[in-house]
Amino acid sequence: MQILRTFSALSTLLRVALVLFALGAGSVTSLSAKVGNYERQIIAAVLVLEAANQGEQGMAAVLHVINNRAKGDPSRAVGQVARRKAFSCINTITSQKHPDYGPAIARAMKDRTWPQALGMVDAYCAGRLGADNTGGATHYCIDPPQSWREQMVFTKRIGLHAFFREG
Repeated sequence: MQILRTFSALSTLLRVALVLFALGAGSVTSLSAKVGNYERQIIAAVLVLEAANQGEQGMAAVLHVINNRAKGDPSRAVGQVARRKAFSCINTITSQKHPDYGPAIARAMKDRTWPQALGMVDAYCAGRLGADNTGGATHYCIDPPQSWREQMVFTKRIGLHAFFREG
């Protein structure tokens, strides 16, 4: 009898997962991505501090770069953000032996785009990032160095940022 109940429960879970997938919630991998509140805030802070002055498209572009570096896995996104010198707005933090993102988060929370950035991160973690508006970019800069122009492929300009992908 216990086996039948267990099978029934698993069957129900499978049906729910299939319904969510059919409704566009994303893959099972994206549904199971575990991103904690602090990690969400770190990612949202980067969106705000890097591109709030460039509107939704600029913040979405930064999020796509994070996603492209994380190979489409939201659970790997904060690891990409936390890499040393990966995002100029937190270079002083990521260069520390024991990084404290609290001041960057506090600064970003004061911006009017903070709720929007958090919403974008939540959608990303739920598998609803949307189409990549960067053309697969893994890097961006306002004034790209010559080495980027020579070694990477320019994909597009969004706001003040020029976007590039390795290749």
